[in-house]
Amino acid sequence: MKKAVFALCAPLALLAAPVALLAQQNNVVKSISVKGKVEFTDPKSTSNMVWLTKDNFSGKPEVVDSCLLTKDNTFSFKIKQDHQGIYTVDALHWDYATFWSDADVKMEMRGYDTAFYKIKIPHYNFVDGSYDNNFINLSTLNGELNYRRMVDEYNMEYYAKKATDTTWYGYMKNTKKYNPMRDDYFLREEMLTRAYADRPVLVYALRGMAGTEAGAKYDKAMAMLDKLIARYPWLSEAKVLKQTILTNKAQAMKLKSGQPMPSVKYPDAKGGVAGLEKYKGKYLLVDFWASWCGPCRQAIPKVKELYETYKAKGFDVVSISIDTDKNAWRKAMKEEEMPWDQLLSDNKDKTMEQFQFSGIPTLYLVDTDGNIMERFTGFGEDTEAKIKESISKGTKATKAATSIPMTGF
Repeated sequence: MKKAVFALCAPLALLAAPVALLAQQNNVVKSISVKGKVEFTDPKSTSNMVWLTKDNFSGKPEVVDSCLLTKDNTFSFKIKQDHQGIYTVDALHWDYATFWSDADVKMEMRGYDTAFYKIKIPHYNFVDGSYDNNFINLSTLNGELNYRRMVDEYNMEYYAKKATDTTWYGYMKNTKKYNPMRDDYFLREEMLTRAYADRPVLVYALRGMAGTEAGAKYDKAMAMLDKLIARYPWLSEAKVLKQTILTNKAQAMKLKSGQPMPSVKYPDAKGGVAGLEKYKGKYLLVDFWASWCGPCRQAIPKVKELYETYKAKGFDVVSISIDTDKNAWRKAMKEEEMPWDQLLSDNKDKTMEQFQFSGIPTLYLVDTDGNIMERFTGFGEDTEAKIKESISKGTKATKAATSIPMTGF
């Protein structure tokens, strides 16, 4: 089925590309209409809102318009612009649809999550628009399918480990997959970027492709970005994106193994403000999480086991939530009964930028000197093993080759 999707897009490319190319080169699309419908609204709300944001690639989208849903749950916007760009419709702060603004677009969105247990699993929304807009459609689908497969594989492994019969877990652990999850994702990404290599909409994917690590992938993404900047001088977002990538790379260097854990202070569960300074002299696991994150909450019992086993040996944990709903945060804390300190980020975007993560749980293991030992994306066996080994052997972080001045604990 996945092959059929791409096969159907190829003939469209042959027919639509010349028209789209002419429009982009002449930069003639000065205004477009955005229309859509939301299937489900929040039953507890009397004012279901929809926002229109523009991605300026600086790290925080700009809200350019908003409206209430009509009685039949429809919405419409008019965009006036001096050049095309990336926009997103945000329905109820729950469902999202992103598009390229070189032609009128329309979409049907699911809207509010009607599940009894709400988990932030992205719902795919197809946006009916231009040929270039299909790059965003396909890129979004690729990312969301990859995320859902990751959740499925994590859950399968989690429950297979709990089963009395170990046959299934043994098969999962020891059987080589024909195409591992990450390979599938990058294969589709490579195909899409090659198909749209000369199109301005490619800017949508280059931020994620570049990452923050020097190497062949980073160099390739930056070369493609420089090509867009030269080819489309009006695409100011490409220039901003380049600076954002360079800034994020510099910040990521400050979070390498051996660097001091940044000194931060956040509101705590008792109504005060607390930082990380008091943990110096202990091994510390800093866990970035949120109440709505299923994998975060699945990891909590394992973290509890580590905490109970090693707290007498100088191990501690602090959880930093990126929840924007304080009541949801407090409810989750009560349900999970975590015996360590709980902090709440007072600026989610700033926290994610400072600690360079886009997904949670993200965890940092810090040594007794307050230096970063390891960063983990997701909680798995390697996280447990690293913590156990570090505490048992009394190891310290390996100093980074290049020292970067920074205020730590």
